[in-house]
Order: sequence, then structure tokens, then C-alpha cells
Amino acid sequence: MNPYEIEQIEKQMRAGFQLPLQMQEWSDVERKARQERALILAKMFREFFAATYAKITGAARQVRSTAADCTGARLRHDH
Repeated sequence: MNPYEIEQIEKQMRAGFQLPLQMQEWSDVERKARQERALILAKMFREFFAATYAKITGAARQVRSTAADCTGARLRHDH
């Protein structure tokens, strides 16, 4: 057997010897899972809106730059 197989057998043996969780422990596991899910969702929303904000501000910056270039060109031709 290789070390990976031995490790897997040891994990199975440890899992087989564990007692079932009590009701309070299940509640704790469920609460922790809900908290982790909420944190991950919050992170995803933050990243999404940060990327959206960056795209919008970049587009607005480009529009302002183009408008300034057009205004500058118009002013140079009027003289």
C-alpha cells in the first residue's frame, strides 16, 4: 500500500469510531454553515459591485476625456 491509501484507511477508521452528533451539535454545525454561506455571498456581492463600479467609472472617465478632446478641437478650429 502507498501512503495515500494508508491515510484514507485511517480516515475511514476514525470516521467509523465517531459517535453520532447530539441535537445541539447539529444546530451548531448548521449555524456555522449558514454563517459561512452568508460570508461567501457577501464577498461575492462586494466583488461584483466593485467590478461594476470600476467599469462604470472607467466608461465615464472615457466619455469625459472624449468630450474634452472634442471641445478642445472645436475651440482650435474656431479661431
